[in-house]
Amino acid sequence: MTASALPLPRATEFKLPRVARTTLIMFMWMLPFHSLVIALLFGYFGVSENTVRAIAAWKEVAIVVLVLWVALRSLTGAGPRARLMAPDIAVTALIAIAALFALLENPLFFARIPGAAVLYGFRDSILFMVLYYVGRSTPEIAEAETILKHAYLIALLVSVIGIIERIFVSPDMLVLLGVASYMNDFLGLSAYTAGNEWGLPQNYWAILGGVWVRRSGSVFLHSQGFALPFLFLMPAATAWTLNRRGKHPWLARVGYAIIWAGLLVSITRMTIIVCVLQVVIFYLIFRRPEWSLTSVLTVFAIGAVTMIVVPGLLHFVWETLSWQTGSSTSHVKDWQQGLMAFLEKPWGNGLGTTDAAPLRAFRVPLTADNMYLTYAVQLGVAGIAAFLAVLVTILVESWRIAWANVSEVQRRVAAVVALATIGIIINGVTSFVFVSTLLAYAFFWVAGAMMTIAQRLRSTTITDLTL
Repeated sequence: MTASALPLPRATEFKLPRVARTTLIMFMWMLPFHSLVIALLFGYFGVSENTVRAIAAWKEVAIVVLVLWVALRSLTGAGPRARLMAPDIAVTALIAIAALFALLENPLFFARIPGAAVLYGFRDSILFMVLYYVGRSTPEIAEAETILKHAYLIALLVSVIGIIERIFVSPDMLVLLGVASYMNDFLGLSAYTAGNEWGLPQNYWAILGGVWVRRSGSVFLHSQGFALPFLFLMPAATAWTLNRRGKHPWLARVGYAIIWAGLLVSITRMTIIVCVLQVVIFYLIFRRPEWSLTSVLTVFAIGAVTMIVVPGLLHFVWETLSWQTGSSTSHVKDWQQGLMAFLEKPWGNGLGTTDAAPLRAFRVPLTADNMYLTYAVQLGVAGIAAFLAVLVTILVESWRIAWANVSEVQRRVAAVVALATIGIIINGVTSFVFVSTLLAYAFFWVAGAMMTIAQRLRSTTITDLTL
């Protein structure tokens, strides 16, 4: 990727409210290490399961506390004035539909879904979306580059760890650290770890030209979990890096190259392609089409050299494009099952029936590997319609701000939200992207903040027209 400095004005310092700043930074720095810490506590140190589960619930407890804080701000008039917007309606509708399913799917539809699966389904698919309201109450986050700086640093750190892991950490060492025990015994995801002698997630390996190749999982403990946060981190790192004009801007560019190297060692094809697309669109938004062309040519050049140097890579690319890989076959099978489940019950099968949630209750999921089928199968026509409305309305509003006459920081943050939304929409075809808590939490919080900025701009425009 090209890493020249964008000719944008230097961002001015803007201090965030203490609660919003501290909590958002805490989330962004703690979430990447959540799985590793829990794996060490349970699998290496042997802490009791109940104690570890209580510790692991810190994320959900923090969300509840944040929502109560936002409600208190609103009741006391300390929060910003906000009018109803299309994304507000979409997010609220989706949460309301999910809440009704959680309460009524067993007594009304006789779904007979275990309570644990219902709770896991609500948590994995819906709970993080309430951070959108926290963002609506803290628009200052979208007016400072703090979020971009920390996203860059987090991406750099996890990439360095991922590269080091790929070179020095063996599967046996991962087992020793407790990763296998965490996946199989704590999470109950043995269906995802079958097929290897270590009991590690299947996506720790890919087949290149008939040869098994290790993929990096960094601190996320599996390659997909490592790659998915880049749907938010890569646009944010791009927006921050390409505006550096300090004493040593080349250091930021070297770090940016390391971030790309970290993503590449995950060998997560769809996410890598999406991130390249995000960078190309970013250049177009900031009116640098020549950089977009340079990026595309650079990608092709690196790809051509890599295919020559790495045996079997060309065959791997062909299998990927022609949908002949094992993961492609698995995707098609899951999609067929999900589509049939949706057509049989278009009103919804209930929360806790897709992806990993039913596995933890010893049930077979109706579908997986597709974000849209996850919501359609669980929540039916109403649920998938509301979910699509969430993504589309956030994309429309953030895209408008990215091209508007606002501050450069606001434009860059808006571009990050828009590009992350595009990435989620595309990558969601082959995975449930919100399995990454870092992506889900950061995206909805920052998206909510940007919607308040969009509302202010619209109100200002209307006021100017009336004068």
